[in-house]
Amino acid sequence: MRMKVGLAQSIVMISILGGGALWSRSAIAADIQLENNHPHPEVTLLYSLPQENLPTRRTALPSSKIVDSIDIAEIGIAEADIVETSPLLSQNTPASEFSEPVEIPEPLPEPDQVLPESAAPEPDLSVPANTTKVPISDIQVVGSTVFSAQDFEPLVLPYEGQDLGLRELRQVADDVTRLYLENGYITSRAVLSEQSIVDGVVQIRVVEGSLEDIQVEGTRRLANYVRDRVNLANKTPLSQSDLESQLQLLRADPLVDRIEASLRAGTGEGQSLLIVRVLESAGFTGRAVFDTNSPPSVGVARMGIETTFNNPLGWGDRLSTSAFRSTAGGSNTYSFDYRVPLNAMNGTLQARYLPSTFALIDPELQALGVRGSSDTYELTYRQPLIRQPNEELTLSLGFRHRTGETLVSDVVIDSTRTSVFQFGQDYLKRDTKGAWGLRSQFNLGTGLLDATHRADGEADGQFFSWLGQVQRAQVINRNNLLLLQGSLQASPDSLLGADQFIIGGATSVRGYSQNARFGDNGFRASVENRITVLRNEDGSPATQIAPFIDTAVVWNNNGDTSEQRWLFGTGVGVITNLVENVQARLDVGIPLIKVDEPGDSDQSAFIYFSMDYRF
Repeated sequence: MRMKVGLAQSIVMISILGGGALWSRSAIAADIQLENNHPHPEVTLLYSLPQENLPTRRTALPSSKIVDSIDIAEIGIAEADIVETSPLLSQNTPASEFSEPVEIPEPLPEPDQVLPESAAPEPDLSVPANTTKVPISDIQVVGSTVFSAQDFEPLVLPYEGQDLGLRELRQVADDVTRLYLENGYITSRAVLSEQSIVDGVVQIRVVEGSLEDIQVEGTRRLANYVRDRVNLANKTPLSQSDLESQLQLLRADPLVDRIEASLRAGTGEGQSLLIVRVLESAGFTGRAVFDTNSPPSVGVARMGIETTFNNPLGWGDRLSTSAFRSTAGGSNTYSFDYRVPLNAMNGTLQARYLPSTFALIDPELQALGVRGSSDTYELTYRQPLIRQPNEELTLSLGFRHRTGETLVSDVVIDSTRTSVFQFGQDYLKRDTKGAWGLRSQFNLGTGLLDATHRADGEADGQFFSWLGQVQRAQVINRNNLLLLQGSLQASPDSLLGADQFIIGGATSVRGYSQNARFGDNGFRASVENRITVLRNEDGSPATQIAPFIDTAVVWNNNGDTSEQRWLFGTGVGVITNLVENVQARLDVGIPLIKVDEPGDSDQSAFIYFSMDYRF
């Protein structure tokens, strides 16, 4: 028996909206509606958007153990309840150790926010219930590239071996369409094409959706940048989750202020046009800083400014600069950083130049005229291998050349050069209650470019070292965030000062002066609990109390290590951002292990203060 059947073409529409400003909790809403003669209930999805970490600008003084390094790192904030960077992750490791700090990322939304509450398409009630029925022995689903025949068996087996009419056959096609929808293939559908049924065999054809074109509106300078990244989701069949992932990553991109997208029917069967509307971020941003994070020997208090020029050449590139100076005039540090993307996965090439000068201000040493300078040049290629909103794995390969000298009464007493190859691995994993951040970097010092070489076994430019960091950000509840952090450096060689592991101070072990101890090897751990006690009108934390415990130890390979190599401190901090774009933190650290400190060795507590204004 023969029967001809037909099915009207479906149209799928999706709109994805992104809003909110940087440093605020934002969401993407996706409204999906199937407009055809098989109505599909509207589905709404909410996604929290992660924020991308800001670039780091870090510099160091020459390899002198009098003053070892000054950290001017900044870490981007992703979780809305985190209003200040983690002190451990912006530690005083050498300038070259990590070009990107482990960010404090935003946890994923709860599962019920992510999964669509989809329902099966309703049968076409316009088809008469008494349609002529024919015996059906085999229902074949053809054209699928993501599901196998076994996946369709639960849908077709209940109907095989029965007499079916057009209404029942359309129901099978609806069930196949629903299978695609439930798995996120929002523009794919199954159709009952016009055909002749011979020997009880009927075919249901799957039309898997794809993108015919990606049209970017609202920007000319970022059009190719946005198109290339969205195009990573352009696979057949088109996946809603893949598309939304790329849009979320773009929304978190510092070059993009707002992004929205909609799917429209294309010219071909199963094809869609993706219209992406983009509002670029401000071309210039900056930050003015005042803190007490410098070593006492050059002046504890410092002030500085950081600037970023977004997309200056129209390639999605970024130019960042910074200048910091201690209020006592003992240190001046600068950085010039240019980064350009090389591919849609956000592989980047970064060039950095970091000059610095210092002069000791200690009255007992000032008469000697101890001063110095350093220049650092870095070239780094970073390539993400996995890049999703909830997971990222990145490898990096770089080369760093540093020169430095120390003078006493205008006589050079120490001059060093290092040429170091660096191989880094970064991994970030978000979940619904927090996030893991892991970082590893191998450093190989070579003799290139006349690097320092000392035959007497003293520290020089030929060395090998490894530095690792781990962090867990755990959301206890809405007002309670726990930060667990640790870092470890290991080396079989004696290292120059700029490559040693440095501990002590506001960004390391609170309760001690900045750069209190240093060594070839070291370990550091920190626990901090951030408790929100006051919120702004928009729900973001206005004031947080942050009790903490920090500890660290260093040791040298030549055995020349101070007996006071352990630091152990505790205390409490107050973090506030009551004024828009202004953030401040005050910490009181109490040393639990007494060590010899410059100046007042009997100091029972240390106070650290930082404030910045973003513009």
